[in-house]
Amino acid sequence: MPLESLDIAWILISAALVMLMQVGFCFLESGLVRAKNSINVAIKNMSDFCISACTYWIFGFGIMFGLSWNGWFGSNLFLINAKEDYGLMAFFVFQLVFCGTAITIISGAVAERMRFSAYLLVATLTSGLVYPFFGHWAWGGAVPDTKIGWLADQGFIDFAGSTVVHSVGAWVSLAAILVIGPRIGVFTQGKSQIQGHNLTLASGGVLLLWVGWIGFNGGSTLALNVQVPHIIANTIIAGAFGGTAAMLVAYAYYRMARTYAIMNGIIGGLVGITASCHVVSTGAAAIIGACSGVLCFFGMRAMERFKLDDAVGAVPAHGLCGVWGTLSVAIFGSQELWGTGLSRIEQLWVQCQGILVCFVWTFGIAYLALKVINKLYPLRVTADEEIAGLNVSEHGASTELIDLITDMSAQDSAKSFTKRVHVEPHTEVGQIAAEYNRVLERVEEEFFQREKALTAVQKAQVEAFRANEVKSEFLANMSHELRTPLGIIIGYIELIKDDLKENNAPFNEEDFDTITHSSKHLLHLINGVLDISKIEAGQVQISVDYIKISALVEDLRRSAQPLIRENNNTFIIEVDPKVESIYTDHTKLEQCLLNLISNAAKFTNNGTISLFIQPTLMDSCESGVVFEVIDTGIGIPAEETSTIFDAFTQVDGTASRQYQGTGLGLAITKNFAELLGGSISLQSETGKGSNFRLVLPSKNPGEYIKEIPSGVDQKENSL
Repeated sequence: MPLESLDIAWILISAALVMLMQVGFCFLESGLVRAKNSINVAIKNMSDFCISACTYWIFGFGIMFGLSWNGWFGSNLFLINAKEDYGLMAFFVFQLVFCGTAITIISGAVAERMRFSAYLLVATLTSGLVYPFFGHWAWGGAVPDTKIGWLADQGFIDFAGSTVVHSVGAWVSLAAILVIGPRIGVFTQGKSQIQGHNLTLASGGVLLLWVGWIGFNGGSTLALNVQVPHIIANTIIAGAFGGTAAMLVAYAYYRMARTYAIMNGIIGGLVGITASCHVVSTGAAAIIGACSGVLCFFGMRAMERFKLDDAVGAVPAHGLCGVWGTLSVAIFGSQELWGTGLSRIEQLWVQCQGILVCFVWTFGIAYLALKVINKLYPLRVTADEEIAGLNVSEHGASTELIDLITDMSAQDSAKSFTKRVHVEPHTEVGQIAAEYNRVLERVEEEFFQREKALTAVQKAQVEAFRANEVKSEFLANMSHELRTPLGIIIGYIELIKDDLKENNAPFNEEDFDTITHSSKHLLHLINGVLDISKIEAGQVQISVDYIKISALVEDLRRSAQPLIRENNNTFIIEVDPKVESIYTDHTKLEQCLLNLISNAAKFTNNGTISLFIQPTLMDSCESGVVFEVIDTGIGIPAEETSTIFDAFTQVDGTASRQYQGTGLGLAITKNFAELLGGSISLQSETGKGSNFRLVLPSKNPGEYIKEIPSGVDQKENSL
């Protein structure tokens, strides 16, 4: 290629600026992924340039710019080594870095889940087949005497590669995204939840890309001519308006300036102006850039909505904005500068044709190839490798932060924190590790003190429990020992009184009655204490069997009659005929019912004591029997019903003196009810009486019924 030395120098300088874009992409993509994958992304950026450079030199450049075979592909210039043609070699270098740019776009889109080896296959496929073939159709003929590509022959214009470079990279990225799927946990509530670990680094990458774009667009003139300043001005303005437009849209959408939006808006503006920077005015460049920024923003939202996981937003920025930029040639470009002789409508049609051909060819080949490869060799890392991070799983590379997380995970797996995490001195992560170790020491000290205190409390509880057992055993034994002599005293008092009567000896019968009454009261108290003590000491014996309700009722009627007559009360017993028997301890049940009847009779004068026995269904769906003892006595105040079943508790002080009693009957009844697998409850109203409801299971466990037989009337009693 006959070029002047100054032109060759400009091409090589521009090539260097374009290669600088590799650094920009490396920073951008590494910053936009999580730290555990940043090294992997950086290595992919280096490696894909190595692969693309090798592949492009071997046969990519020849396919793209060699002697055209009917406008479809080049047939020479493979392994190019034109020592004497300095212009051709400068052009090769310039196109080689363009190829590297197209490939690097892919690495960001598929970051954090594609195998390193699989990515190299994608880079080889794209740089050796996909990119050079379409490049020949659009740019073939740039080397003299090689004939023009078929798209270029129709008038297709893409000055620096909005479609040829950027859309090709984007459509391959889209195909890869569809094949490998989204990252684990990336989408929650329809939007991406994974954020980049270093947006400062990513922002620096965007600025480097912006600088590199000066060579990308400015060098595409292939000569240092009068067009260059205008092209560079358009490039910078489009990028600025793209970032500004995206920032304003983000403000309207999020009520804040989102870093991602601004960065991708700048890149979108640069991509958008790339195809038309030589044929549009600076004002048009501003419009193209602004529209690109908006398009990029909403393109990213659309990707999230359809759950297409593009880690860096490559598809909207390079694909959609590439399409817009290519259309802008016909919309905003000067017809005189096109040099195609086409009208604006005709040019627009050709541009649309080129865009469509690029998508069908690039996406179609990439998608089919990746689908086949994925069947034979999985493109994606395993879930465990992805969670661990590709830095470690793919390269064995680590960072201080990853080492810290690994140490913490090891502690969690071992369920032990005795081993401290490693502290890297003089680093921020090292400071975090040191503070973490100090926190662990403080936590261990706190646990030690709490365990010490807990041990003391537990020891005190054991001692208190043992003391309570000793107390209960003592009371049980003492009560038992006191009953015998007290019973003898009561018997001898009766014998002495009878003997005095027979001998007609004078005596004060009232005094004897007082002694007898007091002795019986003391015996009743001792019996109650004995029962309570046995319950507390766990010495209560339960003997269960089936009891006939009719026999139980007769025993109760006979035993309760003196209690009923004492205060001139009436005793009513009603038994539902469906209740024939109950599986329980006869003695304990009879004692419970006598306690309730005695309690009702004591607090009722000239009233009615009623006992209702009915079938019921317990909470556990077990069949049961409900015993309701209802009186018309003095009732119990609402504020005292909560303590009525406590030992040595009576309604109030006045009642205690008036009605006497130990306050143990209801406590014993409640404990017996629970020992028998049932419960007792109370409804009462002052001045209207009380309703004690004792519920016990009616059958041996394993003989449950699912429902109460039809026709059973579950009596509801109101006071």
